[in-house]
Amino acid sequence: MEKLRIGIAHGDVNGIGYELIIKMLSDNKICELFTPVLFGSSKIAAYYRKSMKVDNFSLNNIQKPQDANKKRCNVINCINDEVKVEPGVETKESDEAAMTALRQGLDAVSSRKVDVLVAAPQRVSSYCVEGTSGCQDYLSKYFDVNNIMPFLIGEKVKIGFVSCYTPFNKIMQEITRENIVNKIKIMEYSLINDFMIEKPRIAVLSLNPYIGKGHKFGNEEYDVIIPSIESARELGIMALGPYNADQIFKNMDYSKFDAVLALYHDQGMIPFKSIEGNRGVMLMAGLPYVITTTVHGTAYDIVTQNKGDETALRNAAYVAIDVYRNRQINKEINANPLSHYDVSSNTNETDLNVEQIAGVRDDYVEEDTL
Repeated sequence: MEKLRIGIAHGDVNGIGYELIIKMLSDNKICELFTPVLFGSSKIAAYYRKSMKVDNFSLNNIQKPQDANKKRCNVINCINDEVKVEPGVETKESDEAAMTALRQGLDAVSSRKVDVLVAAPQRVSSYCVEGTSGCQDYLSKYFDVNNIMPFLIGEKVKIGFVSCYTPFNKIMQEITRENIVNKIKIMEYSLINDFMIEKPRIAVLSLNPYIGKGHKFGNEEYDVIIPSIESARELGIMALGPYNADQIFKNMDYSKFDAVLALYHDQGMIPFKSIEGNRGVMLMAGLPYVITTTVHGTAYDIVTQNKGDETALRNAAYVAIDVYRNRQINKEINANPLSHYDVSSNTNETDLNVEQIAGVRDDYVEEDTL
């Protein structure tokens, strides 16, 4: 199978990014799996290599991705060599350098000069350089795509968001029927097209405690969330819920589903990191190109201490490869579809209750639970 050319944006030059990149690319097996093309700075890489006391690592300088040596780790120097490195500190220069590398990586993937793009961590505030509020907003404007979704990918659980990078006092503006249905559709499409799950099961979380039991704790479940789930089911999507987050994660009921749709950032991010640690990957679902990054951040507190764990960055590369290849397979299948006979055509899934479909308990009670 043809090796993919993977673009890597260096992230925040004052963060943990270069340490993780050097550790990942120092593995001799990496160039057997894919051809790395780093968008960054060979000078900054050399700075961190020396601080890490790594001797057996070098980068092949190239001008454009097409020049990449398939047996080497390649770098395209895309930032000014005079950029000042201040480990562990966010600066205007580090924000600008992060965005410059990301833009060049996005240009390369959108022009198909690299197959996928893996982004090392950078600060959310760095996107203000481009007048945007964060990664999701920036990518949405860059690709002119309205509906995209940060999709957390782990070994045990996958979690997407209705509202993610939004101030808490503005979250309710995004908890609408239209937005929930759109995110369910994005999630289902990604599970099918990116992860080859034929009929994915999606759990939708509730907003209020005890699912707004008897309207005592709010009406959003009855007025917005349940109607959204019903609309998705009418489209043939196996969306179920709403479920209380504390119960579905405490009881490991999430394992009965292919993915969980959280309504806001902390509702999904906290359980994901509790389950997966810092090994998780973020895929930007809904984009026409494969772009992944780590779930963890810049880790300023441990920069230059050689304590960084490159697992998440490596996982981001592996997920990107898998998603890219799965999309290619699905493209071929859809171009030459075989006739299909559905042996379960007499079964109307919308008539089945939750226990029949996913084996998930729906016995949440009003009393406090431990």
